[in-house]
Amino acid sequence: MRLRPVPLLPDQSDGDPAAVTQPSSDPACHTGVTTRPSLPSLVLRGSGATARFEDGSDHVRWETAASMSRIPLEAIEEVRGSGRTIELVLTTADADRLPAVYAVHDVSAAAVAAFTAAVRARLPERAPDEPRAEGEGLITTVPARTDRGPSRRTVLIVAVIAVVAAMDVTVGVRREWEFVALLLLVHIVTAAGLVMVIATGQGLYYGRRLPKHGITVMAELDHHTHNTKVYRYTDLDGVTHFYRDPLGGQRLELSYDPRRPGRAATRIPVFLQCMMALVTVLGVCFAGGGLGFTLYQFGVALTG
Repeated sequence: MRLRPVPLLPDQSDGDPAAVTQPSSDPACHTGVTTRPSLPSLVLRGSGATARFEDGSDHVRWETAASMSRIPLEAIEEVRGSGRTIELVLTTADADRLPAVYAVHDVSAAAVAAFTAAVRARLPERAPDEPRAEGEGLITTVPARTDRGPSRRTVLIVAVIAVVAAMDVTVGVRREWEFVALLLLVHIVTAAGLVMVIATGQGLYYGRRLPKHGITVMAELDHHTHNTKVYRYTDLDGVTHFYRDPLGGQRLELSYDPRRPGRAATRIPVFLQCMMALVTVLGVCFAGGGLGFTLYQFGVALTG
């Protein structure tokens, strides 16, 4: 909110009291305060993180499943928005060291543009040669609040567990409780098989399909996180995307899906493909066998 002087009106009364200008009913005319419309509170909810910025705030709030961080504006060197990704680059006291980067991926391009403009407008002005503080040292992090509603994945997992538990109880009541102990072991094998199929099988599928039917590009190392490297690549529309790989070098060859450019994969060696295929087949056997055994025991309990 800025203050400006109110210009004095010329005396137009010429001595006539009736010609004196009446006071305005607008409060701004009495106080001399010029107001500006407030901006909305902006929220970027991406994959793995959520960023929030309120109008007039001196910090960006960064939320993940495990923690909530308060990033002061003075800890931010620059804001980079490109396509569906926004990055907050922190200040660093050592110019030779790569700065820490907080990034949100897979959000609306329009929301990225609005968020970027809002934060940039509030960043403090600094000279290029002005010493910088260590941005990471200015961030305050607390554990995430636990009062959020459950996600759809959590609801689905709970529903599946409830159905399986009901089937186990039915088997125990109508047959023998010893079968329930056996079913618990079978459920563990089934769950392990599902994890093997989803994790390994999906990676194998995209690792074989995208190099043949996708678009292959060279990705550049953008920054590091605490457990992996993040690479940057650009699709044919000029939109920037990011790919995580813990073992790559400064450049990484990868192929992305032209229908979903944010989905990419690296080429998998033949030996590793064989190992992944073996793990996937074992996962299918474990999951299918465990599910079939559970349904069989449940059917026997109902008809026995």
